Amino acid sequence: MSPTNDAKGSKKRAGRKRLPPLPAGPPLQFVVASHPDQFKANDTMRNIRSHVMYKHRGEHRAESPGDLQRGESSRHSMATTRTPSPTVVSAEEFTEDHHFLAPPSRHRSTIWDKEFYRIMSQSPSLDPIRNLAARIIAVTTAEPARSAPPSLDQGSEYPFPSGNVLSQESLEDLKHQYLLSSSFCQDPPWMTIVCSTHMSFLCHVSVACVFQDLTEGFLEDTPLTVYAKTNALRMIKDSLQGFNTSLDDFTILSILHLLISEVGSYDEDVFDVHHEGLVHIVHQRGGLSHLGLDGSVATFLIVLLLTFAVIRSQSEPTMLQGFVPSRRQSMMLERPLPVSPLLAPHGDLSILYGSCSEGTYQILVDMHELTRIFILRWNYVSDVFSPQASLDLASYDAHMQQIYARMLLLPPINVEIAPDWVYEACRLAALIYCRSIVQGVPFSESGNVMHSRGTGTGLSNNTVVSALLTALDSTDTSGFWGSMSGVFLWVCLLGGAASWTPSATPYEQGSENDTTAAWVRKSFALYAVKTVLECGFENAGAIVQGQRTMLQVQSLIDLKRGISSQ
Repeated sequence: MSPTNDAKGSKKRAGRKRLPPLPAGPPLQFVVASHPDQFKANDTMRNIRSHVMYKHRGEHRAESPGDLQRGESSRHSMATTRTPSPTVVSAEEFTEDHHFLAPPSRHRSTIWDKEFYRIMSQSPSLDPIRNLAARIIAVTTAEPARSAPPSLDQGSEYPFPSGNVLSQESLEDLKHQYLLSSSFCQDPPWMTIVCSTHMSFLCHVSVACVFQDLTEGFLEDTPLTVYAKTNALRMIKDSLQGFNTSLDDFTILSILHLLISEVGSYDEDVFDVHHEGLVHIVHQRGGLSHLGLDGSVATFLIVLLLTFAVIRSQSEPTMLQGFVPSRRQSMMLERPLPVSPLLAPHGDLSILYGSCSEGTYQILVDMHELTRIFILRWNYVSDVFSPQASLDLASYDAHMQQIYARMLLLPPINVEIAPDWVYEACRLAALIYCRSIVQGVPFSESGNVMHSRGTGTGLSNNTVVSALLTALDSTDTSGFWGSMSGVFLWVCLLGGAASWTPSATPYEQGSENDTTAAWVRKSFALYAVKTVLECGFENAGAIVQGQRTMLQVQSLIDLKRGISSQ
């Protein structure tokens, strides 16, 4: 030992060039790392020293007890808040370097490994889905073997779990359990592909955590969900920096799952940054037709991005235009064609007759007829100034007014006498749909008008779209209405578009109405995503056709509103 110590002592410290001082940061700063060694990085240590000196000088500048008291109050206030997520990468920064994605949204708590260890130590009391997710996260994010503190309870220097218990489970066993228990996208061949890499598997688990949060009534991400999303984001960033992985299919799949986990959240900037990154990668690959896994990635991508476009009231992304997914065979039983007011083979909805009440079926027939007439009327190709054209257009308008009048006269359900919640959901959806088409206003405006309760309905919502969510939640959503899965999807897409108000910041307002609006928006967004995937890849062509019809309706509503305002 002695020669070693002498050798160390004889070394002279190399000269260092003094760096310019760092600017003062916020009063409270956090160091976020995924490995203990990162705490000792030069830049990290320099920032810590700078922060300490600014704080030290600031304390000496306090001129009165009042200043100190205000400082203590401020620190106490900060100490009671949750730990913020890492700084969000701006869109401008992203355009300069496409290898960056935005971290999880602001206003969410991060979770460090000590908290994760605490959660795992209490795992028997967790929901089974959360318990399984936590175990998968522990295994997929386990670091290579390294020295670790013997116990967190003994005040160790680095608050990281040893992983002696967390990382010894078999990933294959956990994957098997997950495939059997996952309620999100139950298509065994596809799920086997998604779970074949640590990154895409973890991204899928993070989405399952988001759905579980919603199921349990949490509007914001719970700590376990944030932990999963943070680690998934880290893996995606590592993949984007790899020469052989930056453009591969599993990177695309992982970003798509990242988009699902963020849709419906208050922070539109985070979603847009991820979306821009995805578009860039697909463009680099040469378009959808060049994506791999036998076309599965392109199919998964188009049904998701069209869903996002509908519920966010945006036009179809340019890279999707003209692409039609080929029909794919499924190893599962053939799922029913998603027939709805947006998609009726040969213009016939009779396949739904007997799957719902007579009143519900008539609503759906009227909504399909309204869709057909509206598109025909606003795509009229004849000479619009001719006498015949005037008669035709007037006839179309009158027919649509008649349909809307019938919907306004339909009675609401009476919850005291065998309530038909499927009928009520379709009735409320029809009111939103008709009002926007006939009056030429966005779905978001029609969905947020005050809702007039019918006698005995027991609904206490303030808007039509929130009443629609109450009605939908009152149905059996586990099977997506069975043979009426297309109708269920129509209701979810319409509810998603009707609840989407990007200019609002419901998480920050804090009022009861704002919280309700945020809940409705996120619920419909995740309902729509889950439904479009559950309809099956074998029906992807029909799903895309229905989604494009909905986008066309929204576009023509905008056209009508623009003409009416002139």
